[in-house]
Amino acid sequence: MRIPKFTHFFVAALVVVSFAVAAAAQVTTTATGKVTLKQADGTEAPVADALVEIHRTDIKQTLKTKTNKKGEYVYAGLDPVGTFTVIVSAPGATSTYLANVRLNHKPDNNFVLSPGDGKALTLAEVKAASAGAGAAKGSGAAPAAGAAKADGETVTPEEAKKKEEEYKRQVAEVTAKNAKIEDRNAKLPVVFKAANEAFNAKKYDEAVTLYDQAIGIDPNEAVVYRNKAIVLRTRAVDRYNAAAKAKDQAGKDAARADLKLATETAEKAVTTYRTPQADRVATTGDAAKTEDLDYLFQRAESYRVALQTNAQVDTDAGIKAFQEYIAAETDAAKKTKAEASLGDALFQGGRVDESIAAYKTILAASPNNLDAIYGLGLALASDPTGAKTAEGRDMLEQFANKAPATDPRKQMAEEAVAGLNEALKPKPADKATTTTKRRKT
Repeated sequence: MRIPKFTHFFVAALVVVSFAVAAAAQVTTTATGKVTLKQADGTEAPVADALVEIHRTDIKQTLKTKTNKKGEYVYAGLDPVGTFTVIVSAPGATSTYLANVRLNHKPDNNFVLSPGDGKALTLAEVKAASAGAGAAKGSGAAPAAGAAKADGETVTPEEAKKKEEEYKRQVAEVTAKNAKIEDRNAKLPVVFKAANEAFNAKKYDEAVTLYDQAIGIDPNEAVVYRNKAIVLRTRAVDRYNAAAKAKDQAGKDAARADLKLATETAEKAVTTYRTPQADRVATTGDAAKTEDLDYLFQRAESYRVALQTNAQVDTDAGIKAFQEYIAAETDAAKKTKAEASLGDALFQGGRVDESIAAYKTILAASPNNLDAIYGLGLALASDPTGAKTAEGRDMLEQFANKAPATDPRKQMAEEAVAGLNEALKPKPADKATTTTKRRKT
């Protein structure tokens, strides 16, 4: 018995379903930490109602919050590429600060106050103090020839020259590094903001160009890669839908190219986010879990749409992306949806037996999950031996009976069932033609 292939039903239907509105491209950073006051015995006590001022220094912006009874503070909604100076003050304490920090790289900062007059430092005072500290740190001139060493010997002219050259090299290195940081702080927030605005205005080509510019300014900002992946995926959705309607193969190919690039960019986002950097302290606690989960979700979502449109992506990498996201997701409904997507990816990757097992696992816990019923029906119906075809037909029929009329897969499931019923019909045996010879009498 020859069994028809139904992979096209799977792809065409899920493409339509998967084209939901993409998440907003803008993400934010949350500043957290604790403020304590050093006691006479050397211990530290939490400070309630300490004033935490968060000054954004690449643009003029001041945000304020206070600590709770445990001395903890939280401020959400900060620009992920901004540069900030945090000033902390409290009655009866000496004000302290943290200057020029990128809070998306170092979101958790604790402050220990000493007893004092309670006066809060101004931003101008902090800038002056920071500049003075920097000058003091780099102001040690090279020793002159004839100067005494620590052991009483004199410095030779050759030694003095070497030390002077080394000192100049260090100064030049620090100066270049500072200039690069200042250039980054001046340019990146502007370009990043423009890119987000272009995305929200659905100017996807412009947004992609601007995100590329942002990557050129600072290739170590994971959020830029994340946002670019979202824009590429969103543009691909529009392109694919329009091309499918117009029966435009070139348009579909362009959409698939976008989706391939989206998966590669999303992979880069996750890698960059997880790569330790000198100016970044890993986020901890619930904030870290939420942030990490978002990167994993965006990567899995890019693979999901890419695989469903037959974009030429690494299926094994996609399966791994789903598995990592599923392991991290705590929301039961989202986890089940992702597990169905993993089954889809396995099926698309030709790992049919594994996809069948994945769908059956979902249905064991959630018997009415339409995504799993539909995927399992198609996977069973694709069995080349024909042994599971009838079971696949029954699952697709079950889906057709349960799915709402608005689900585009309903009609496709009905068509698949009709085709499978035809294929499963027993073929009538050929009538044997017999010739009878008349016996001679």
